[in-house]
Amino acid sequence: MKASLTYLTSDEESVSREIPKTLSIENLVSNCHISLVSFLRRRLRVGEDARDVAQEAYIRLMQYEGSKDVKSPESLLFRIAINIANDLGRADKVRHLADHCDIDGLEFDSGIASPEREVSASQQLDLLYATIEQLPPKCRQVFLLSRFQNMTYPQIAVHCGISVKMVEKHISRALAICAAKSS
Repeated sequence: MKASLTYLTSDEESVSREIPKTLSIENLVSNCHISLVSFLRRRLRVGEDARDVAQEAYIRLMQYEGSKDVKSPESLLFRIAINIANDLGRADKVRHLADHCDIDGLEFDSGIASPEREVSASQQLDLLYATIEQLPPKCRQVFLLSRFQNMTYPQIAVHCGISVKMVEKHISRALAICAAKSS
């Protein structure tokens, strides 16, 4: 009796070796989904990505549907998922995803000044013009040549017939007076 059981067992083993199983994605998903998603949650930085990676792994695994060459479908599925997770990690590094921030609560400047800001700027500009008009004539001329004509100090010195050192003094004096009036 023992001999016949052994005989049947060895026949069953030889039969199973002769007829390779075909890969069924449906069976693999139903058997491995929970463990795959759990594995991916531990592996990925963002746990919500686990289901997306698993879904992508199933899609890539579809090319093997019905194949008889796959010896360990579970290993293949997990290897594909690991590769996708690694690709996702590399893509995040390239995009510096960790440096991104949520913009929902932020206020943005439209680039258009508010009416209050326009009035304030206009008043400050009027004050600056009045201050420049009150500068001594030579100081005002040197300052205007420097700031509005973009002349260099040596050019101003030649134009006004004064030394470069005197141009520097006039500019310093004009800036000090303007700063004192604006504050």
